[in-house]
Amino acid sequence: MTHDPRPGTEDGGAPAVPGWLSVRDVVLAVGIGLVLAAALLALTPGSLAHVLGGTDRRQTTVTEVTEGFVTDDRDRPVTTYDLRWTDGEDARTATLRRSGAPERAVGDTWTLWVSPDGSSVETSSPLATGLGLAVGMPVLVLLVALVVRWRGRVVARSAVREAERIEKAQARRRRPTEGI
Repeated sequence: MTHDPRPGTEDGGAPAVPGWLSVRDVVLAVGIGLVLAAALLALTPGSLAHVLGGTDRRQTTVTEVTEGFVTDDRDRPVTTYDLRWTDGEDARTATLRRSGAPERAVGDTWTLWVSPDGSSVETSSPLATGLGLAVGMPVLVLLVALVVRWRGRVVARSAVREAERIEKAQARRRRPTEGI
């Protein structure tokens, strides 16, 4: 290998193989994950109110099931459920739309988290939703960071390995002529 005169390139100019994630990288990934979770909560209708306790656990009854598809996409089924429950003497209703084929039939009971006015219907508890976002998003960002760092390490090592392969090949070609 030829020598690169720049400081910090004592090994002949080969690129440095980056390390794995530093503490700074982990803190940054967790921060980005939490910001993404907060953005998701803010942008998804009803989810912030749900996580902040704006929904109550209710035993609902499915009153109607409507199958359909995402607009202009016959490969993505959507099911709409009309729900009913009682709140003291008051009968309340709400609609829940989920992707996929129907999982419930008319008359089935379904424990859901519902806002008092029926505008927000969730299938998981506020705690599960909040923890899922608060833990899941940072973990997802960390996994992406690990994949990116792994790729950088592979690329850097491949350059070093290619340079070593070329050096060995040149050394093999020089040996037979040195002995004559």
